[in-house]
Amino acid sequence: MRRLCFFAVALICLTACERPSAEVESVVAYTRVGDINNVMVDAIELSVANAASLRGLKAEDFDLVNNIPDGFVDPATGAAPAPYEDDGIVLKRTKNTLRIEAKSFNYRGRRGQNRQMEGWQLICKADPNLNVTAENVTESRLAVLDDCVKGSFTYAGLTREYILHLPKDAEGNVKKGVPLLVWQIGGGEYNRDLMTAAMANRCIVSLPDAGVECATLMFAIANPNYSYSASLDEERIKLIDRNNALQMAFIDTLIADGIVDGQRLFCAGASSGGGCTMRFMMQFPDRFKAAIPCCAMDPIVPIHKVEERYEGQFADDLVKAFQGKVYKWNGEDMALAPIDTEAFCSLPMFFVHAESDTTCKVISSHAYFGARERLGARSDKIQIYDDGYMQSFGIPKMISHFSWVPLLNDYSEGTAMDWLVKQM
Repeated sequence: MRRLCFFAVALICLTACERPSAEVESVVAYTRVGDINNVMVDAIELSVANAASLRGLKAEDFDLVNNIPDGFVDPATGAAPAPYEDDGIVLKRTKNTLRIEAKSFNYRGRRGQNRQMEGWQLICKADPNLNVTAENVTESRLAVLDDCVKGSFTYAGLTREYILHLPKDAEGNVKKGVPLLVWQIGGGEYNRDLMTAAMANRCIVSLPDAGVECATLMFAIANPNYSYSASLDEERIKLIDRNNALQMAFIDTLIADGIVDGQRLFCAGASSGGGCTMRFMMQFPDRFKAAIPCCAMDPIVPIHKVEERYEGQFADDLVKAFQGKVYKWNGEDMALAPIDTEAFCSLPMFFVHAESDTTCKVISSHAYFGARERLGARSDKIQIYDDGYMQSFGIPKMISHFSWVPLLNDYSEGTAMDWLVKQM
């Protein structure tokens, strides 16, 4: 009799402890902006109708498929990125919600043998009802950008959309009097919608991700990419300067509202945006504390695609241009005004470029640096990224133009971002 009672009790306990199948109500993907126009997934959160269905689940019950890291190549091998061998899965359960954290992976999945995208999958060996793909995601939350201010601003005959990150305190209140970094977008983002431009690289999120309390601002420049040697096209030059005038006017509103400290303004940009950074500083050299032109194009004097040249030609041409004129808004139109060359050369700049860049060749940064040095600049720095350094950030030699990737990721001693932060 005792044995029968014991067996009955054990059977009841086993039945009671048996995990029911999950009824998933929502799937939330926690994402962030990646380096190369990617959205990266940091965690998946499942909410279920029956909390008991999550009981006893372990990390080893889950597996991720087609989950590759950011970057064009594997930094160690130079080959195409492969799925993680160790997914780094960590489970966190709160009542009827299960949070599955893992090593950050590309939301788009990976390219298969025929170059077709193969989507990521989260597989639960304990309960197939907890399997997840991108198609099952009911909500996606994008770190930093979801909390940014988005709007438009009109000035100098233009209307442009902007995205603005503002640091907040522990209570969620916007902090006052913070420094500001304004980022100049590259030509690949010209004439694109605001969020496409903002997610092309880590321009808005780099500083907040690094824990730096600095406002970050980017405008969607809705005009055609100016291509090489824009300095030969006066209307394109005037448009670049008009965009800059609009940005400066908007920044002045942030200063007037006490949000931004007008003594701590910084500017950076890459490719076409690197060239725009140079022109911006030529227009308003006394307003900014420092600037980082990255793999800068040539909207000041022709540099790229120039067939006939003599040694030192580009630096000679830039020395003359830096003592020339730029367009400024006079209240009615863009009119030429003299550059304050002394203020321009007193403004510290940190030039960065990849040595193997074939889109905007490294000669441009050397010319910018050399010309300013000849005019008295003594606070400038220049860093040329070799192929090995670029690959360490997942960028192969064939696309070395992407020097903004290491720029926006590396805050180690002596780097451009370390230099920038120390001046804040």
